[in-house]
Amino acid sequence: MTITDQNLQPNLISFEEPNLHQVTTELYAINANPSHLSAVPSQTSVIPQSDVSQILQETEEEALLRAEATQYRERHAQLLEQYEKLNEEMKRKKIDSFETLAEHDKDAMKVFIELARSTEPIPLDGTNIGLFGLTSTGKSTMLNALLGQKVAGTGVGETTTKIKPYNGTKFVLWDVPGRNDEVSYFSMEYISFFKGLSRRLILIQATVRENSSMMKLLDEIGLHYDIVFNKFDKVEPEEQEAVKKQIQSEIKIIGLKRVDKVYFVSSKCPNMFPDWMVMNNHLENLSH
Repeated sequence: MTITDQNLQPNLISFEEPNLHQVTTELYAINANPSHLSAVPSQTSVIPQSDVSQILQETEEEALLRAEATQYRERHAQLLEQYEKLNEEMKRKKIDSFETLAEHDKDAMKVFIELARSTEPIPLDGTNIGLFGLTSTGKSTMLNALLGQKVAGTGVGETTTKIKPYNGTKFVLWDVPGRNDEVSYFSMEYISFFKGLSRRLILIQATVRENSSMMKLLDEIGLHYDIVFNKFDKVEPEEQEAVKKQIQSEIKIIGLKRVDKVYFVSSKCPNMFPDWMVMNNHLENLSH
């Protein structure tokens, strides 16, 4: 099969990242199986020929490109324009997280929440689980353990820079990049993707506050999630019960609204804690 630049472009969703210093564009393509959403980063909206070749190679290995993404944008052109205006305003005010937005610009926060609630989920087939977490929370190790095979690179220098799907026998796992600049998520495409997921797992390794801003964002747009305390093996045995109580206390103090479950696990040593089996069984039964 041959895909030209002309018929490639309509199948891409352009993600504008509201960075304080520069604007980058992430191009997201949805292939013939809507449960696969892959992201290809680019520095500008004009794709160099070398990057086009790479995009063609990556997408052809998965499946034929579809026009679902472009159709979504066309159906929601007015909503997209409102998101873009809001993003420009937040860039101008140097707002870099949902917590900062809520603290310093309540009017803009209300606008964002209204837009997010008006955004339709992007269609994803089957059971789709998103893994959220900052760098070093062990997402790649978690992915490998849940799938029972090494599919994601781990260790120093292995950092997720794009949304990437990993197929399991009963669900698709989505590795979502950790963002220091959380405003990157304040786009129609990201919100529609978050809403399209069957389940959202927020990984932490010490305290809820590591990713509380992301949790508050999900709270406000009506999305439930589970908190996964990974690397629990690094907590001394005599301190583990105290840490569990601390996490539950933080959830109440911060005022999180839509936490469904809290798991204490070690993806490096899955059988070390009973929560691993509980979590795994829950995820496998989501489609039932």
